[in-house]
Amino acid sequence: MAQRLVPFLGYENAAAAIDWLRSETYRAYHRPESEVTGNPADGYERRAPGTAGMRDGVRYQLYATKDGHILFMASEQELWRNFCQGVERDDLFRRWPGARYGDHARGNSELRRELVKIFSGRTTAEWVEFGKRVNTPIAPLNTPQTIADDPQFRDRLPWLPAQRFGADLLPTPVKLVGGDLPQPTPAPTPGQHTDEILRDTLGYDEAHIARLRTAGALG
Repeated sequence: MAQRLVPFLGYENAAAAIDWLRSETYRAYHRPESEVTGNPADGYERRAPGTAGMRDGVRYQLYATKDGHILFMASEQELWRNFCQGVERDDLFRRWPGARYGDHARGNSELRRELVKIFSGRTTAEWVEFGKRVNTPIAPLNTPQTIADDPQFRDRLPWLPAQRFGADLLPTPVKLVGGDLPQPTPAPTPGQHTDEILRDTLGYDEAHIARLRTAGALG
């Protein structure tokens, strides 16, 4: 009986794995709301899957700085308090203290306008250092042009250099405890391994290989 061949679509698998958040959320929403709800701070309302559900967030949101953008992630009350104290705006915390966990202040346009003004007053680097100092989560928003300068990127994903690989390549982000994954190698040139295969795999001696080459069998 003929065997049916099914193509392996590697790119589709990779895309599905990268977009796991939306796929898993849609799947979860097939279950009843009594089992899968939104955050208590949002009245348990389910939000749109993936990043679309963060569009109305305020304490978890992207903001423009003097020279770029940052991601502000102070949805926990303690982190939000640290931020307000750090920028000397305790009034913001007193007015909108938020819930203890998972409160993005969705739809609070007034608070958003205040944060827009605050974040525009410093550079991205200044805000990142501020977050470290006062213990509130602020991360730089990188682009393909700026990611290579990010300290975490340089530590976790050092470039595979063009001098060795023919082009600057990103390594795999998978890390092994106590070992390293093998690095990729450039594709072989035509005939690069011919002698090796004939000798080591097929068992031909040098004289046999020479006769094949003289006869034009090896190209």
